[in-house]
Amino acid sequence: MRVARLACTPYCIPFRRPFATAHGIQTERRGVLLQLHTDNGLVGLGEAAPIPGSASRAWSDVATLLAAVQVSSPGKRLEEMMDVMRPVGHLHPAAVAAVRCGLDTAACDVLAQAADTPVALWLQRESSERVPVNATIALPSAASAADAAAKARASGFPCVKLKVGMAAGVEAERQRVAAVRNAIGNRLKLRLDANGAWGVEQAICTIQALEPYDIELVEQPVACGDVQALRQVLAAVRTPIAADEDVDSVAAAERVLEAGAAQVLVIKPMVVGGLRPARQIIEHAQAQGVSCIVTTTLDAGIGIAAALHLAATRPSPDLACGLATGALLTTDLLTTPLTVCEGRMQRPNAAGLGVRLDEEAVKRHRQPL
Repeated sequence: MRVARLACTPYCIPFRRPFATAHGIQTERRGVLLQLHTDNGLVGLGEAAPIPGSASRAWSDVATLLAAVQVSSPGKRLEEMMDVMRPVGHLHPAAVAAVRCGLDTAACDVLAQAADTPVALWLQRESSERVPVNATIALPSAASAADAAAKARASGFPCVKLKVGMAAGVEAERQRVAAVRNAIGNRLKLRLDANGAWGVEQAICTIQALEPYDIELVEQPVACGDVQALRQVLAAVRTPIAADEDVDSVAAAERVLEAGAAQVLVIKPMVVGGLRPARQIIEHAQAQGVSCIVTTTLDAGIGIAAALHLAATRPSPDLACGLATGALLTTDLLTTPLTVCEGRMQRPNAAGLGVRLDEEAVKRHRQPL
């Protein structure tokens, strides 16, 4: 199967309300929708959206990469599409990963369609049909976070993920976590995501202060790039530690696993470069007895669908995944949004990704590249 052409449509979608993390506040999501046309008439969908908070250079580098792929890929076999991506040392890593993810997702969509099977079953012979998901809360005040948590509980979410690392100190952090725990009661799971906001000692002190609130796990308590620091935190606290920003490639995931620095890996296809690299990470983690959570990077619907198919391939599907992020945006650009029912998302059963673009919504949110 060969590439006929690659169509690229940039988008810009506002968040319904500002999304706050330790790295700042996001008000809109930008990315590029890919439509990979093949010589046998199939069309694969992909999405290339550098992780929010990336430098502005990442966006221009996405445009550079996609222009090169559009020129060089027609007539090539699907597996040769990535050739143009090899000499990329001077380009922003987030741009490279996002474009790789978009191309890999589109290729997986096409190949699964050709095999007449959902992407999840094309990636892995066995797959869950429904994936538990968490609600994500990124509101800075204790009152607003508690209000959102109460709504998540009423909506049937089994787990709430609270963004932390924004408070002025340990006591302010404790009050915010206490308010959310009180809002969701004792039956729901509560996990925290620090996005690398703390130093080692601060992380240990803060997590120990929050442990009475029955924390399921803490994602990336310290800055990425030092797995030994992550391991120090893990050794000092009772709460399980998850590596998130430290998992930005297959090689990086292997470093975390070799160091024994986390009990859980958080895998983002848009960060690790696609579904097939992400699937490799799941396999390596499984071999080490480490669990995996799959999350989006606040993508539009194509990115969410891709992450949902990947999440369905996990060997232990009990951990809730960060896939219920479409509602954070004013639209996910799909004809039929991927929604949550009783705390779970249904994996599409049609061949390929099993989703279709809403052309009118795409037209409304189109943005020059």
